[in-house]
Amino acid sequence: MKGVIGLYTIENVARKSLYTLYGVQHRGQESSGIVAAGDRSIRVWNGSGLVSRVFDEHYNSFIHPEDYVVIGFASGENTSKGLPPCLIETNKYRIAFVLDGFIPSSLGESFEDKFSIELTKHLNEGAIEAFSKAMCSLKNAYFSLVAIVNDREAEKSFLLVARDQRGVRPLHFAVGLDQLVVASESSTVDVLEGMGEVFTDRRDVTPGTILTMGDDGIHEISVLTPNPATCVFEWVYFARPDSIIDGQSVHQVRKRLGHTLVETHKLQKVYGTDKGPNNDLSVIPVPDSGRSVTSGVAEALGQPADEGIIKNAYLGRTYIIDDPQFRKIASDLKHNVIRSTVKGKYVAICDDSIVRGTVSESVAKSLRKAGATHVDFLVSYAPIFYPCFSDPLDKPLAAKPFKGKDVEEIGRLVSVGLPSIDNVLYNTPENIVKAVGLPGKVCMYCITGIDPFVEEK
Repeated sequence: MKGVIGLYTIENVARKSLYTLYGVQHRGQESSGIVAAGDRSIRVWNGSGLVSRVFDEHYNSFIHPEDYVVIGFASGENTSKGLPPCLIETNKYRIAFVLDGFIPSSLGESFEDKFSIELTKHLNEGAIEAFSKAMCSLKNAYFSLVAIVNDREAEKSFLLVARDQRGVRPLHFAVGLDQLVVASESSTVDVLEGMGEVFTDRRDVTPGTILTMGDDGIHEISVLTPNPATCVFEWVYFARPDSIIDGQSVHQVRKRLGHTLVETHKLQKVYGTDKGPNNDLSVIPVPDSGRSVTSGVAEALGQPADEGIIKNAYLGRTYIIDDPQFRKIASDLKHNVIRSTVKGKYVAICDDSIVRGTVSESVAKSLRKAGATHVDFLVSYAPIFYPCFSDPLDKPLAAKPFKGKDVEEIGRLVSVGLPSIDNVLYNTPENIVKAVGLPGKVCMYCITGIDPFVEEK
């Protein structure tokens, strides 16, 4: 997964581009980069690591006074095959593009390679036409794309952004006076507004469209009929809680997921909060994505929420580590318990999901060591049975052996394999659709097995 940005602006290019890139850093922590262009050149600055590590005090000199187009990325993907962007040069064009997405590929052929091949086939027809035809040729791809197109003959550059027709990944844009800002999430633009930028129009890029901004203004081109299937995990985990995706507040969706957990499992009665706050109960999150869910759970229970786990923010995402022993060690290093919150308490801890279960067990074990008398693990997402269609590797999934059973039974069976957890309480797919509020417009392949790229007969 990547966070992507794009800017067309004539003022404070270096400052705006770096601030915007920081706004999508949470989507990728392995590498980052920026591409800048003016009338006659395209230049790349990228490297492994966080934005703060890759870019130093010399970045201001990297941006030329005549630059007005910038794209950038923060990536969480393995960088062994090289860092973005993809670069294409012909007699007429210099093109740099970055995309967050996936396409079923032949062995040894990346999505970027396939997109480049399709793009190059049609560049003699014009850059915008080439991007349009590449989108049409790769209908079973999902992507949020940002590109710089430098026209050698006209000695001008323009910004081009595109989103696949299903809009699996989010992409937001804002229009201001002589400027266009694009970012994976709306919260990035919120921060710019808070710093004084003024925008006259803001919204998500419509799936299946191309946006361009050059010296002739902004243009929106419909390429494919929208057929929305935004990844539901954006609301559950990936996105920042202060973002709005497809009109739905991420924070509010997560709170509603907390409400439905309480309703589904009748937790007011289980925890005795139907008669008033329970002083022996501690409702806490696994930071950070568990916080909004915890607010919803506590609100529905009429019970105050508390903080019980402190996260070391510098260890990154531990659930993606393949080696189980290293994953456990990383989780132990990442989380520490506030003992006074949990000692002698019945703990209801809220998290976004359980994938393998290693991290969940590690957190629960720490709670036990700190004196928790009972640990319930409240999961805002439903049981995961399938690896994402974009990741065909068959990874061990805690719930997979119990597919076909109801969520209560699956939770009971999963908890058997996680000895520090008394109960695992999952949400249902129906609750998730209801909480997001976009029925028929989300992808839940990992819990339903329904691939949004396979047309229904």
